[in-house]
Amino acid sequence: MARVDAAARASHGGRAIVSSCQRLEAFGLTPCDCGSPETWTGDEAVLRLAEVAAGLHSVVLGEEQIIGQVRAAFAGASGPLRGVADLAIAAARQLRRETSFGSHAGHLLDRALRSAGVLPAGTLLVLGAGAMGRLVAQRGSDLGFARVIVASRTEPVGANGWRPEFVPLDAARSLAHVDVIAGCLGSGAGEISFEELPTAALAIDLGTPLNFGDWPGPLVTIGDLLVDEQSRPHALRRRQELRSRLAEIVAQRSRAARSSSDSAVGALRFEVEKVRQRELARMRRLHPEVAPQTLDLLTRSLVEQIFHRPSMRLRDSSDADFGTEVAALFADS
Repeated sequence: MARVDAAARASHGGRAIVSSCQRLEAFGLTPCDCGSPETWTGDEAVLRLAEVAAGLHSVVLGEEQIIGQVRAAFAGASGPLRGVADLAIAAARQLRRETSFGSHAGHLLDRALRSAGVLPAGTLLVLGAGAMGRLVAQRGSDLGFARVIVASRTEPVGANGWRPEFVPLDAARSLAHVDVIAGCLGSGAGEISFEELPTAALAIDLGTPLNFGDWPGPLVTIGDLLVDEQSRPHALRRRQELRSRLAEIVAQRSRAARSSSDSAVGALRFEVEKVRQRELARMRRLHPEVAPQTLDLLTRSLVEQIFHRPSMRLRDSSDADFGTEVAALFADS
């Protein structure tokens, strides 16, 4: 995964790269001959991005974390590319509003236990205190494990102040034995030898790359869960139904965007976005200590608040010449 990630970034300069669990996709406005096993263009590429953002290609259908990862990937994209991403993300959000997914990455624990035929009882040890680790640990507590222990370099804080039992990662071996151990370490962690860990009746490897390179006992990996999902007709049918509905939403939003691009409101939004992108680039140079995603979110939110009411009034106005004049106020001289 690390080699693929490096190769993708080297050959896709200026593109937005969505990197998440078992997925790496590059999105841009020009053709690419990088040799990727799958490629989409035009409307199909927009739909693909919307599907990814909606969680339709995640192991846990509709998991919540992916849409934030997609937004982060496009935070530094050019204005036109960001505009396409905004359309896809808005469509994904609409599908999520219509659909009750009720799932997150922590539900991978349910799937792995069910796959292995193991009941949630005894002690669960979770390696990693990142987003995935916290969700899995919280889910383990909800399922009924008597003890939930998180081993990481920093002590985690769960939702609503919930705190699992904690041990430093390099002291995990001192636990001697646990019932289930779940690896949720990030991509930079590398493999951990089973000799550094307590023994366990079941190991669940949710790391990308995998956390357990030489686990000697029963093991369920995220790859196993992907294969299991593809073998369930009901699950595949459900995903296809959601893809069809999302395709309708994307098509509707695309038509609306195309019809408004030549209108006074569309012209105003286009000129304002050019100003925002120019100032955003300047702020990134002046304030490298601020995350690009934060600057993008702040400027986008401010622009939306300032121009929402004028846009609504222009949309309701029948004076096309007036709308053109307003948009021209923001155009480069």
